[in-house]
Amino acid sequence: MSLFEYISLSATAWFMGFFPMFEIYLAIPSTMLLGLDHVSAVLWAGFGNFLPVPLLAYFYDWLHRFKRLSGWLDRLEKHRFSHLMREHGSWSIILVTPLLGSWVVGVIGHSIGMKRSTLLIYSAISIFGYGVIIAWLTSKGIEFTF
Repeated sequence: MSLFEYISLSATAWFMGFFPMFEIYLAIPSTMLLGLDHVSAVLWAGFGNFLPVPLLAYFYDWLHRFKRLSGWLDRLEKHRFSHLMREHGSWSIILVTPLLGSWVVGVIGHSIGMKRSTLLIYSAISIFGYGVIIAWLTSKGIEFTF
């Protein structure tokens, strides 16, 4: 694989991981099928998927000033799973991050007043842990298919 090809596949994994409709569930398998190795697919897609958490943890108030984002962020704060994070704290992040997505977890974590360090650490554990599982399952599926 050439350097240009690696960079383009890594950027694709990061881009897909960052945006809410794709996240790691599509980013890892699709970039692995395109030829990116397991570790790079998990690393770049996971980094892209993790990036919204620190962005929301540190820049939530600034992002909330934008009219289009403000309504969206307000809706995410009232998500039906916010009570789960409120009641069970940091351990619930490991379970709900892959279900809800990193954007929702970042907003809910901020809205319930969770410590930034806790939110960042548990989100990273969840995203990269599930990323490894997705990559492993994808590789088993690729081996079975081909």
